[in-house]
Formats: sequence, structure tokens, C-alpha cells
Amino acid sequence: MDLERDLFMVTAVNEQPAESDLIAAVEGAGFKATLAVPGEPTGPASEREQPQTGTMPTLVQQALGRAGREGKLVLVDFYADWCVPCKRMLEETYKDPRVVAELEHFVFLKVDTDDQPEVSKHFGVAGIPDARILKPDGSELTRFVGFKSADEVQGILRSALSDRGTK
Repeated sequence: MDLERDLFMVTAVNEQPAESDLIAAVEGAGFKATLAVPGEPTGPASEREQPQTGTMPTLVQQALGRAGREGKLVLVDFYADWCVPCKRMLEETYKDPRVVAELEHFVFLKVDTDDQPEVSKHFGVAGIPDARILKPDGSELTRFVGFKSADEVQGILRSALSDRGTK
């Protein structure tokens, strides 16, 4: 765990401290605090809208090449061994037979953010689990962040397959 790099979520229930109080407490402890809405990209809008810069990492280039040859999309799944939601995704979501069937249409690339920090940096990964669906040319079709159920991921994968020629 790297407190300077990793994203942490603080959740409060109703009748608990206001968002501004939580942000003040986190910043008072010497950390950067950003309000994030679950399911939406994190970070300033200017960062989220910027195209990827620099050369595509070799690991991803290889997956994109295979996807092009096989007529598939690429699912890049960013995770870490210590990440509990990531482990849940692996055990529950990615092993679900419905998701396994959809993944036949994808090159599935799992990227450990601790072992491959340059790949994570290239894609601007701020928290995990984080998954990106790419066309063989490297352009991003969609992404999803945080734990997702098998039903959710199956829907996202199907949608990406139907959108691949329109975006």
C-alpha cells in the first residue's frame, strides 16, 4: 500500500459528518482529498478528459495486437493482490459462467498495479479495481471502477461489443 499513490474511499452514512467535514479531516491529516461519486471517474475533470499520452506500454500493445488479429476487444483489469474488492471480482465476477462466456470475445489482460506501475500511470488509474475496454487501435470504449457484480459486468461487456463500431 502506498499512501501517496493509492486511492482510499471513506464512506459515511446519513446523519454522520458532512462531506466537507470528511474532506477537511483527510486534508488535515496531510493527504489530498477529492469527492468522488461511486461509478464515476475520479480526479479533476481536466485530467479525466485528457487523452492518454506517451507510448502505449508494451504489455498493452501485445494485447491490442492479439485483439486485432482475433477480431476482439481488450479488457484491461487493474488490480493488486492486497485489494479485497479486486479479489472479490476475480472470485465472484470473472468466474461467473455468464461473464466467462462474454469474455470469449475479449483479450483479458490483468495488470497488477504494484508490478506494472507504468501501465497504471499511462492509463491514469487512481483506484482499483479499475477496468478499461479498448478497441484494437487502443482507443477506450468504456471503463468501470470499483467492485461490479457478474450481472453488471456482463451488461458492460455486451454493451461494449455492440458499441465497438459506433464510438
